[in-house]
Amino acid sequence: MQLQRIMVATKPWERGLPIAAEHARLLARGAAAEIEIVGSVFDAAVSAGRDRGDAAARKTQDRTVVAARAGLERLAAPLRVWGARVTTRIVWGAPPYEAILAAAQDWQAELLVVGTHERGTLHTRLTDTDWQLLRRARCPLLLVKGAEFDGYRTIVAATDPLRAHDEPDGVDRTVLAASRCVAEACGSAVQAVGVSPAEAILHAAAQYRADLVIVGGAANTAELIVGALRCDVLVVPGADEPRVANSLCSEVG
Repeated sequence: MQLQRIMVATKPWERGLPIAAEHARLLARGAAAEIEIVGSVFDAAVSAGRDRGDAAARKTQDRTVVAARAGLERLAAPLRVWGARVTTRIVWGAPPYEAILAAAQDWQAELLVVGTHERGTLHTRLTDTDWQLLRRARCPLLLVKGAEFDGYRTIVAATDPLRAHDEPDGVDRTVLAASRCVAEACGSAVQAVGVSPAEAILHAAAQYRADLVIVGGAANTAELIVGALRCDVLVVPGADEPRVANSLCSEVG
């Protein structure tokens, strides 16, 4: 894993700077990386009119995209003031996760960062978008729980002891490499633990007071962990998992 291209995904219902933005900024600063903020817009009626060759529908789509892009640029401005290298992108398409996946694949993102719940809530709100990203993202996916961030002090890298001697997909090696990469960017201490069921991973996270848990493998396990932990979770896909960014979306900015 490398941290040269960090993508921050915004969701259509988010208002203001995404809760994952500060995480991306500090990780990028520690790794001298680029950040791209991606958002999606879509209107079924406008899209249908455009497909019929309706010039007015095309103009409406263009105006919608321009306005959305301007909104992302306003969000990017404070990140640039703080020294981050930030670009923005709007993708026309639905559902939102398809737009995010398409943008991540096109930009060759090395880390995708997304907030898992809205400000002010006390629990993790795992949406369908989060679930689809867990299941289908080709690059490591960092699921962020809160907007405030000053680095990760302790990282728990969860490997599976059952894969120790038979790991054709290299998941555990990638988990450990990801932990080293994030630790270098944040000055973190890493605890590598060999645990398998979700309950054991949760126990290890509590034992070491983890600020970040890194896991690989099945999305079902990751979903249980993300929902139960208060800390952030970094999910590393296995090489043999079907991670497809099948896109019906079109990049427009």
